[in-house]
Amino acid sequence: MTEEEQSPPGLRERHRLRTASQLEEVALGLFLERGFDATTVDDIAAAAEVSRRTFFRYFASKDDVLLADHPRRLADLRAALTERPPSEPILTALRQALMSMTGTYEEDRDRLLRRATVMRGTPSLQARSLMLQRDWEQAVSEMVAERLGVDAHGDLRPVVVAAATLGATRAAFGVWLEGGGQNHLPSLVAEALDLLDSGLLQMTADTPKPRRRSSAASRSG
Repeated sequence: MTEEEQSPPGLRERHRLRTASQLEEVALGLFLERGFDATTVDDIAAAAEVSRRTFFRYFASKDDVLLADHPRRLADLRAALTERPPSEPILTALRQALMSMTGTYEEDRDRLLRRATVMRGTPSLQARSLMLQRDWEQAVSEMVAERLGVDAHGDLRPVVVAAATLGATRAAFGVWLEGGGQNHLPSLVAEALDLLDSGLLQMTADTPKPRRRSSAASRSG
């Protein structure tokens, strides 16, 4: 049994978080120094002074060690949206949930800027990031559908709201990164979401619009 496993639950959790954070920081430094593709899991483990086995107890791959915050941030968004009043319009609730997270990005500016540098030069990471973005859109679509009381897979509105809202947020985040994190991220996100509000508010009105019948269906009826 390892020292971590022998520790009390609270201490064990702190040790786990500390080790994961150490691996993330060491990996990021190596990726910047050597390049992502040239850095191996063994390199990361050696630099962090842990075994290869320990690395894989925390991360499934070196991609995951760089993008480890995605599941955490998605969980934070889900929690923030759950805390919004049930009677609050969905766009307001989603906006407030997203805005509540922008401060954590500001606090993590240095690491996010360094990660962006690594990702810009690594096509495989860019492709992985796109996959994660789709996961976010699907998850947010399901959250929106639940609050609207509609079918997440049969109603177009949750899908469009999730894609448009997250797309606007990503655009603001991209401008923030390109500017070296010097702009005020909450203001950028708010401005991006303002550009969407008028169109999306109409689409999420309480009364669903009937779907247009195809010309073939009209003739057969």
